[in-house]
Amino acid sequence: MRTLAIDCRMARMSGIGVYLRNVAPRCMALLADAVRFRLLGYDGAFPVPDGVSWEPVSFDAPIYSITEQYRMLPLLRGCDALWLPHYPIPVLAGIPLVVTVHDVTHLALPGLFTGIQKMYARLMFQAVRHKAAELLFVSEFSRQEFLRLVGRPRGGATVTPNGVDASWLECPLVDAPTQPPYFLAVGNIKPHKNIRLLCHTFAGIAGQCTANLVLAGAYTGFRSAETSTEALAAICPGRIHFTGALEQTELVHLMRGATALVFPSRYEGFGLPPLEALAVGVPVVASDIPPVREVCGTHAQYFSPDSEGQLAQAMLQVLALPPQERRQHAAAGRAHAHTFSWARAAETTAQVLQKTLHL
Repeated sequence: MRTLAIDCRMARMSGIGVYLRNVAPRCMALLADAVRFRLLGYDGAFPVPDGVSWEPVSFDAPIYSITEQYRMLPLLRGCDALWLPHYPIPVLAGIPLVVTVHDVTHLALPGLFTGIQKMYARLMFQAVRHKAAELLFVSEFSRQEFLRLVGRPRGGATVTPNGVDASWLECPLVDAPTQPPYFLAVGNIKPHKNIRLLCHTFAGIAGQCTANLVLAGAYTGFRSAETSTEALAAICPGRIHFTGALEQTELVHLMRGATALVFPSRYEGFGLPPLEALAVGVPVVASDIPPVREVCGTHAQYFSPDSEGQLAQAMLQVLALPPQERRQHAAAGRAHAHTFSWARAAETTAQVLQKTLHL
């Protein structure tokens, strides 16, 4: 049997963590007959399928650190390949690397990051370009951005779109939003997420409606957070609320009751929250950027991420949606969301891993 190491340190995070929790166990099940797994930093964030040969290995070196570079190498002895769900790679590793690239934000939006962050990203992406045996991209947009800003990779490049968990697709569609109404935004407060514009826009229309603005996600621990939640809430006192990080069942419940999901991000590699909103039949108001168009197609109401006026108009329009029209949008959105599957993402990923392991 071949031995595949998987870097699992980010499994409890949002974004990449959702990807890892959904794709890794499915890949392990698909490859169980020919592969044993060494899970680096595994802490039980996702269940290992029955019948899989595996071992957990303690590994808590911080992401993006010098420490991870030298501490990971001894853990790879006896492994035939390493799969990393993010671009920081062990540059001195002597085994084939499979790397998932979600976005190249640090290169596309350099003004949002410090000089050290930008330098690290440039060096690491070039290392990924030259060393990775295979690259996985969560969208065609991310693949094209890598080609534009990093260059053509030495190894293969495969697009494996994210999927939607069954918990989003199996719950009944809601006939009407919760009262009193609320707009929901899901994510963090890094600058490119554009939450400040959303809060200012909401403050401008708050006097015209009874809706509140609810923001769900982890808002602490980010090196590049735009501002504090207190400062954002003060833009419209008493009407902007932060939930903090939520378990998936809590987030599904909150999403189902929303009048609309508002996704104002300036830059994304994929855009999972809009897809999850469509899966539960909630209208989506989203910034008009290529990856969101790639994910949502015609099933979102778009606005320029630089325009408070366009966003305000879109939010007021979705508040005024007649019930019948809302139900029609909900059914169409769910049908579209069904076309994105974690099982399909895992199948494609497993094929790439099989190729790398020469199975």
